[in-house]
Amino acid sequence: MIPLSITVMMAKRKEDATKGELLYTETIPKKLQPRKILAGSRWSIFENLGRVAEAGLLIYIIYLLTSTDLSVQANVVNIAIGVVALVLMVYVTEVISPRGRRMSYPIRVWSKGLEVHTSFLEEVRGFPSFIPRERISKLIVRRISINIAGKMEDMPTNLKLQLSNGKVLDLGRRNYNELDNMIRHMKERYGVSE
Repeated sequence: MIPLSITVMMAKRKEDATKGELLYTETIPKKLQPRKILAGSRWSIFENLGRVAEAGLLIYIIYLLTSTDLSVQANVVNIAIGVVALVLMVYVTEVISPRGRRMSYPIRVWSKGLEVHTSFLEEVRGFPSFIPRERISKLIVRRISINIAGKMEDMPTNLKLQLSNGKVLDLGRRNYNELDNMIRHMKERYGVSE
């Protein structure tokens, strides 16, 4: 017999007041699932440590700008190297890491919208983790020809969502069978096209 708390949790996962009915949950292959050592909140700790290091480097660059003689070429080179390092650190923590995490977390297709993994700064930039279906204006799908049971088929490999505000959210490379099912559900339920 299943305890009542487990059945309530199972029912809660299939329907949510703000998201609607759960239509489809992507299955992530085991090799792409987050590793237990660096999964979830542990990876967030590393990202936040990177952000702290970025803030420290920014303060150091400002200190160098205000306290050194900028007529000396070596000082200018040190500041330029610091700025390049800062830009690379921001790119890794705010673009590469969230994109990698997004590809390792399942996408959920709800009747009222799509649920994806986004970072805090992506949400600030206008990419929410739950995207209502009204905000999805177009699906940008990259397809390749794949031989399935001796027959060539055009299957999707990458998916990007064009939002109604003009922004494009890259969901990254996905399993083509899972992506094909998700795209079919979104086309049928949301009325969006490629």
